Amino acid sequence: MMRLLRWVIVRRLLGEPLRTSWTILGVALGVAVFVGIRLASQSAMSSFANTVDAVAGRANLQVAGESGPLDERVFAQVARQPGVIAAAPAVQVYVRARAGSPRAALLDTAATQRQRWPETLMLLGLDVLREGPFARVREPAGGAQLTGATLLTDPRAVAIAGSLARRTGLRAGDTLTVLASGRPEALVVREVMDSEELDHATGGNVIVTDIATAQEVLGRYGVIDRIDLIVEPSRREAVGAELSRTLPPGARAELPARRTRQVENMVRAFRLNISALSFIALFVSATLIFNALALSVLGLRREIGMLRSLGVTRGQIRALFLGEGLAIGLVGAGLGLVFGTLLAQGALGAVSRTLTDLYGVRQTATVTPDLGIYLSGLAIGIGVALASALLPAWEASSTPPGVTMRQGLFIEAQPLPVVAWALWGLSALAVAALTVLWAVRVRQPYGGFAAAFLVLAGFALLAPIVTRVFERAAEPWVRRFCGIEALLGMRYLRAALARASVVIAAVAVAVGMTVSLTLMVGSFRRTVDTWITQSIRGDLYVEPFGHRETAGATSLPDSLLAAVRALPEVRGVDTFRAERIVIGDRPAQAIGVDFAVQREFGALQFTNGTAPELLGRALEHGEVVVTESFAYHFRLAQGDTLRLNVPAGEARLRVAGVIYDYATDAGVVYMDRGLFARLWRDSRTESMALYLAPGADAVAVRSKLLALAGPDLMLGVTPNRALREGALKVFDQTFQITWALQGIAILVSVLGVIGTLTALIMQRGRELAVLRAIGARRAQVQKMVVTESIAIGAIGSLLGCVCGVCLALILVYVINRQFFGWTIRFSLDPWLFVQAIAVVVVTAALAGLVPARLAVQRVAPEAMRIE
Repeated sequence: MMRLLRWVIVRRLLGEPLRTSWTILGVALGVAVFVGIRLASQSAMSSFANTVDAVAGRANLQVAGESGPLDERVFAQVARQPGVIAAAPAVQVYVRARAGSPRAALLDTAATQRQRWPETLMLLGLDVLREGPFARVREPAGGAQLTGATLLTDPRAVAIAGSLARRTGLRAGDTLTVLASGRPEALVVREVMDSEELDHATGGNVIVTDIATAQEVLGRYGVIDRIDLIVEPSRREAVGAELSRTLPPGARAELPARRTRQVENMVRAFRLNISALSFIALFVSATLIFNALALSVLGLRREIGMLRSLGVTRGQIRALFLGEGLAIGLVGAGLGLVFGTLLAQGALGAVSRTLTDLYGVRQTATVTPDLGIYLSGLAIGIGVALASALLPAWEASSTPPGVTMRQGLFIEAQPLPVVAWALWGLSALAVAALTVLWAVRVRQPYGGFAAAFLVLAGFALLAPIVTRVFERAAEPWVRRFCGIEALLGMRYLRAALARASVVIAAVAVAVGMTVSLTLMVGSFRRTVDTWITQSIRGDLYVEPFGHRETAGATSLPDSLLAAVRALPEVRGVDTFRAERIVIGDRPAQAIGVDFAVQREFGALQFTNGTAPELLGRALEHGEVVVTESFAYHFRLAQGDTLRLNVPAGEARLRVAGVIYDYATDAGVVYMDRGLFARLWRDSRTESMALYLAPGADAVAVRSKLLALAGPDLMLGVTPNRALREGALKVFDQTFQITWALQGIAILVSVLGVIGTLTALIMQRGRELAVLRAIGARRAQVQKMVVTESIAIGAIGSLLGCVCGVCLALILVYVINRQFFGWTIRFSLDPWLFVQAIAVVVVTAALAGLVPARLAVQRVAPEAMRIE
């Protein structure tokens, strides 16, 4: 059998390098998309998990706040808890940083400040005298533990990770400047740590200092972010339960890995969505394998007949072609693993940026190979190849030997059950509709993916009947305006309906996914644009440079706020303050703003009610408003009571209303700044929005603001328009990865068109030879083939556009709503359909040039010979 496989199949594969190459390429691209997307997502989350593990060291329990930092006085209580072997407080804040002195930083112009602060570093403040048991940091010499003497004696001393030193060229004695609430703070590098764990934490972007230094630099006096504990393993659960019972409100004992689980719970919808997109190219590449093996069956018709006549069984013939599919799958999947790793390198930046923009998850990751993902990709590639090979293998083994040795007959002699397939397709669409209704009613998010799959399957099954209807409807127009050659091309499409329908279905799937995502993203973008325009009404937005990185550790001076409020050009100042909160096992945000200013000048969009009415009531009765995503995730509605564990104790807050908000999927609780200050026992302000008087010059006000800030405070003062453009830029970056996936799917579809037309040309070799023998010119034969290619592209794109609208409705109203809780205002852009059809038809026409060239190169006498 192996000798037969080498003689028939391997010789064929090696003898036709072009066909073999594009088939293998199709499999490789499909596997590459699956592996690349999953690898990028997994690497980003692994980087975050590695960071959590690295900064925890040997800690097996942590005490952290559910609603912000902890009062450092909690440490004494925790350290005395029976069963605690070692305890160490920690401050952990991300900061913008650059090499050099603060003076050089202050000389930057506003236009170049962001570019000249290239690093985002984790500033880790540790009690170095308590670090011994945790083994987080080591000196390079001999691997001895960092004594901390240098960090204690020098109030500005820091140690940096070895990978950061190698990448930036920083050495002991160099100055490193960080931004703390917009103020450049000079730190001195005293040690370069030899720690493999910290080199993996946020890509090695870690600086370690004494906790007192971190508190002073950041202005976070008296607070810490967490307490790391080493607890007797047998008593860990008991110690954790006792601590959670006795700790102050808003603090909880938890495993270090719990933070990773919280983030995974928050981003699972995003990961699932991009993983689902990766199956598009696999679906389309399956059709490419099918056509390639069908082409192989056509090319080996005579050999199959001879082998059957010599006694080779049907099972052996099937095994031959399944072996070819296995070989293509193995090679293609192997290449796909390589391509997927390279794709992951490019996709990782987009995935990481999205995790940061939407969820605040910061990590600087490199692609981490994952054996499970590689094995899954290999198995899927081989499985798709074998599944695609089943029908051609059955076709090769089922045709009588006498027929296979007659070169002029079609293999697919049996009529295609077009009506039956159409009924199955309509049934799949009906089940998809019922699945959508069920998913919405029971709030089952995975029902949306099931419905989307059924829609794809339904439209794929409709491809034969749509092809037949299109061919019959177009025939009079083709006869009248395109000539007899084009008419023959259309009739050949009807004769090869089964094989052509497969590639038309593949084109329809690729176009459908492209159209659906374009409609969803376009609708989402217009919704976000409307939301920004209507809800964000401030004229100037003021924040310290580095606020995006430092987040909750940022603070504006109270004197600056008072001075800004006193400016005659300023009608209102809306302050902003945010804290990370945890409800159950899902993170969210609590944000304090000035409800009085929002009521007068803002325009928050409520799902039910008006902003002046609901904000006024919330201000009067101490109520809150929540975002749509928060209400969805935590099953809250207007009038419900929300319980929050905050530093002041458990707070029971009535929900005054639900607002549209698209800034983050995590969900947000908005409350008045006064209520926020009481609950968190802190009146800090991170940023502010200014509402100017009519006719006020925003440029002049900006200059006054910078003068009020003084030379030592770096402020970003952003006009409304620039803020809107920046928000939309972030939105566009978030969806960059989807366009790359669609481009790959279209490329695989093009390969499918080439493969199908080549198969059809070989299948009708005798007919083409007869046409050439009776005087058909080369240009006429080429026109027939290109017409057929254009018809495939036109039918596939038309079917795909309808499919795309159905998928877009599911994406907008089911998948997006069930996973993210956002309301998107669906909108159709007719120009999109024109573009999609034009691009696919032109692409299909170009793809048809390759088989058209093959058609005119066939030698008529040889093709007409019948044995």
